[in-house]
Amino acid sequence: MDALLNLLDSTIGPDHARMLVLFLIFLPIFFFAHWAVKRGLALSLRPISGYAALKGLLGKSAEAGQPVHLSLGTTGIGDQSTADTMAALTVLDYLAERGAISGSPPIVTCAHPLALPVAQDLLRRAYRRQGYPEEFDPARARLIAPDPHLYLGGQNDAFAYAAGTMQLLDHQKLVANVMVGHFGTEFLLLGETGAQKNITQIGGTSTTQVLPFVYATMNHPLIGEEIYAGGAYLSNKPAHLSSLLAQDISRWLLVTGVVV
Repeated sequence: MDALLNLLDSTIGPDHARMLVLFLIFLPIFFFAHWAVKRGLALSLRPISGYAALKGLLGKSAEAGQPVHLSLGTTGIGDQSTADTMAALTVLDYLAERGAISGSPPIVTCAHPLALPVAQDLLRRAYRRQGYPEEFDPARARLIAPDPHLYLGGQNDAFAYAAGTMQLLDHQKLVANVMVGHFGTEFLLLGETGAQKNITQIGGTSTTQVLPFVYATMNHPLIGEEIYAGGAYLSNKPAHLSSLLAQDISRWLLVTGVVV
């Protein structure tokens, strides 16, 4: 065992080695949860106001003729904040599907070039599934960030994204502002702009130091790990429900281990 740990430390590093061990522990729990859900296990999900409000946004958008804005955060795919971006893309998948049906697709903004083609593809596939591929408009997903060559230290400038998105919130008539993903202190700028426009705001992030801004500016805040539960609450797919159940089982096992 020591030889294996030393090998992992020397090849992928201690942080990634710990993540790999946790993943290997979580994997059998997930497969057990997936088996239980497929066998008909009924799960009772506690109410989360953000997802309940999200389900009613597209109807209001179609009635008012005003789109919903969705921010995917300031990171992309393939870095340490990929989970947050994937949580935002899950919300986009839901909004894109309903928007293609109602003819009122969301306006999506992102700050990372790797998030843009994924967002456009989700919108395109939603229209194709509904039988209206010609209605797809790639401009509904927008990259708002500096040129990649101007990134400071290899990172995109989050405040440049905030400035561009604030302009959108100021000038575009919107029925709601939804912000899910990885954010820094720029979250407060966006949230305050939406609050001044008096539009419905739903948002959340896993970044601990940003949670006070989420609670202060959002009508329906998603606190911490609640952003990862979007698939279970919005799509009700077995894989998402299984993941949520596996997380609860892992949490209880951890608590039991600490008590023991």
